[in-house]
Order: sequence, then structure tokens, then C-alpha cells
Amino acid sequence: MLHYLAYGSNLHPARLQQRLGSVVRIGNAQLAGWRLCFHKRGADGSGKGNLIQAPGSVAWGVVFGIDAQQKAVLDEFEGDGYDCIEMPVTVEQQTYHAFCYMAQPDWIDNSILPHDWYRDLIYHGARHAQFETAYVQGIQTQPVQIDAQGYQRHARLLTEMRGLEPAAG
Repeated sequence: MLHYLAYGSNLHPARLQQRLGSVVRIGNAQLAGWRLCFHKRGADGSGKGNLIQAPGSVAWGVVFGIDAQQKAVLDEFEGDGYDCIEMPVTVEQQTYHAFCYMAQPDWIDNSILPHDWYRDLIYHGARHAQFETAYVQGIQTQPVQIDAQGYQRHARLLTEMRGLEPAAG
């Protein structure tokens, strides 16, 4: 089994299962010294998720167990502009060597915004994982560019994700 650290649009198991089939959710990982950004230029020209080192910041991710064939599929979905790197992450006092995708420097553009539907995939994934409230709110308030067609394409998944969120407490 390979360990995959999702921090962006694959945070929610429904999204990851849509792409890969069955996956094993291992748990949440707090990433001290890292920050989530939306500055990786995607194939559609919009901002995609990326982690950058940022002392004093904290990002969050979910570690999933997948097999080698699923990783090959995930590599295709992630596409150009990402390097696959391995990093140690701790989930419930157990350390895993998980791989994740980091933007290559030539693909970073701080002037772009994510599409609304893309930001919402990450937001609902963070809510489902029950990350810290301030972190989830930071994602929710991320400025976006509207993509009505893209939102329509992802409407069923976003509705499913909302239905799987924990009750507000």
C-alpha cells in the first residue's frame, strides 16, 4: 500500500473514490511549517492547490492508502506542472512516508485565482475531515473566479460532498 497525502481537491473521499475507486482513509495530518496556496497554473489557466514552506503556518491534509495502479491513475489526473515528492507525516502518533504533489516553480503564478467549484471541492473536503475551523474558513473565503460551466460539471459531486459533511455543532 502507498500512502498519499491529499491537501487539495482530493481531500474528500468521494472525490478521490470518483477518480480511483476504493481507497483507505488513514487520517488527518497537521503540516506544521506549510501553507496551502492556490497559485499552481492548471491546464485551464486557473489556480490549483499547492503547498509551500511557510514557517509559523499550518496546513492540513488527509492520508489515504492506495495501490500502485491507483497512483498511476492519480498521476494522470494531476497532470503537468507537479513533482511527486515524499514527506513524513504523522497521523495519530504514527509516522507515514506519504507522497504528494508540489507545483514546479515554472508553474507558479501568484496572479491567478482558483475556479469557484475547485475551491469548493477543497472546502467540502476540509469540512468532511473536520479540520480546524479557522483553516476551513480560510479556504471558504479564498477569492475565486466564477466558472458556471465547471460548477455544473461538478454539481452532483459537490451535492454528494455536502450531504456527507458532519452536522454543525
